[in-house]
Amino acid sequence: ISDETIPVNQRRSIPWIMWTIWRNRNTILYADRQESLTLQVKKASDEAHIWHELNVTQQNSIQMNGVCGEVKRWEPPLSGFAKCNIHANWRNAKLHSGIAFIIRDHSSNVLHHARDAHTFSPNRLTAKLRCLEWALQSMQNLGYQDIVLGFDLHDLVEAMMKPSNWPRFRIIIQRIHALCSSFGSIAFETETIASNRVAREIAKSVLRNGLFQSYLALGGPDRLHQQIFREASSICS
Repeated sequence: ISDETIPVNQRRSIPWIMWTIWRNRNTILYADRQESLTLQVKKASDEAHIWHELNVTQQNSIQMNGVCGEVKRWEPPLSGFAKCNIHANWRNAKLHSGIAFIIRDHSSNVLHHARDAHTFSPNRLTAKLRCLEWALQSMQNLGYQDIVLGFDLHDLVEAMMKPSNWPRFRIIIQRIHALCSSFGSIAFETETIASNRVAREIAKSVLRNGLFQSYLALGGPDRLHQQIFREASSICS
């Protein structure tokens, strides 16, 4: 696989070819039949190509003057940056969407957290885009300049990277890009559910506990203090 004298498409296909050999062996032994070798190799190559294309798409992340990627646990930003984790909890078009953000510095100290309720978003992506716009506007109002946005909303990444593929959301995506340009430096990170757990819990509490009043506070929410502390401790470890 590491032999660069072999074309990359062939090297990518090696695991699938090995799997095809194994399946063919079982077909011969237990079903007393087999497909043509040419067809088997073609299928293996096609499956490898499809897998690669899908996974490259999922791993893409937005980058604006910063380094981005998917993280398995919450990670602090670089010194001088503030990291804002966001989440939008959408259930259906007839209910409010619970949205939240929590901002931490490079030492894992919580600077601000907020929750709010947006009325009747027609679909999940609209709720996510409105949450991102709200978080960016809030960070701008709070005077942050160098920021990282973290979220486990992968279709949001796709919409921001390729707005032409999402014409229904053109206006709000344009507003978001305008907000992005107002910061000195901004980067987006795709999180896992585990690494975005605190923001998710705050957002879920909006609908679960009927907390529809807009709320912004210094520091972190008391009820999630232990979760925040555990995340900070795991970084130190």
